[in-house]
Amino acid sequence: MATNKLALYAIPYVLISALQYQVTKDGLRFADPITFMEARYVIAGVTCFALARTYKPILNRDTLLLSLATWTSTVFWIFGLSLVSPAQSAVLTFTMPLFAIPISTLILKEGTNRLGWIGALVGFSGVVIYGVALAGSGGSVLGAGLTVLNSIFWATYTVYLRKVRLQDRMRTLATQFLVGSLLFPVLIPFINFHLSFTPEFAADLFYVSLVGGAGSLFLWISMARIETIGKLTTLAFGVPATSIIFQSLLTGELPGLASLLGFGLMFVGIYISRVRGSVLVEAVPSAADANQVSAD
Repeated sequence: MATNKLALYAIPYVLISALQYQVTKDGLRFADPITFMEARYVIAGVTCFALARTYKPILNRDTLLLSLATWTSTVFWIFGLSLVSPAQSAVLTFTMPLFAIPISTLILKEGTNRLGWIGALVGFSGVVIYGVALAGSGGSVLGAGLTVLNSIFWATYTVYLRKVRLQDRMRTLATQFLVGSLLFPVLIPFINFHLSFTPEFAADLFYVSLVGGAGSLFLWISMARIETIGKLTTLAFGVPATSIIFQSLLTGELPGLASLLGFGLMFVGIYISRVRGSVLVEAVPSAADANQVSAD
């Protein structure tokens, strides 16, 4: 039953996320990174509060730390994406599982045994091989560094999503978008403002705000409620693997042997991590967790 429920969230999450890099990169033609993300956070936040039927944020320590990690991840991601290709951004972002597993051990005391680590390492090796194949197309070292920093903070907020998993999901998401929207203006003095509101930009903004923003994060937090960090983050290797498929369909070009090897290893890593017994210890809700109110 849990496996079926996970698939219900995982399949649309992978498909939505695989397209998000290209759509966001296109949106950067019309707006500077901060203006683009500020608009995204405001739209997604208002939508989540409306769906939660309340405009009261959740203001506890863990939710605020979650919101700060989400915002920081977004800042590094969008500036990195402005310097590298969508494919390179997707590959570098999915170094995340290697950071998420030790962070979850520190914060959640949630252990992963040898199979879980092997799955993460195999999937990561696939990402590296595919990334090396992409390196021939060029790219910014600074952009790559910013994108890897994004993956560290993505790992951190994923761990906190699991920590606050008993809270109302929509209010939690609304709160993190609210906090982020209040933080982006701090960066305005450091950017060159640019905004050209065209139908193409409106379509890009709609996707990254509602489909790739509120929608994908709702699916991600839903999976974090029912799956351990080790298995959940390794499952995310399906996004760059699916991106390879989409890219081949859109361009009509088959990936090279190195890319295919990386593609295959990503899925092998996912399979290994899903083997029964790959999780050693699952986090036990604390007394504070038990006092949180779930909307379900």
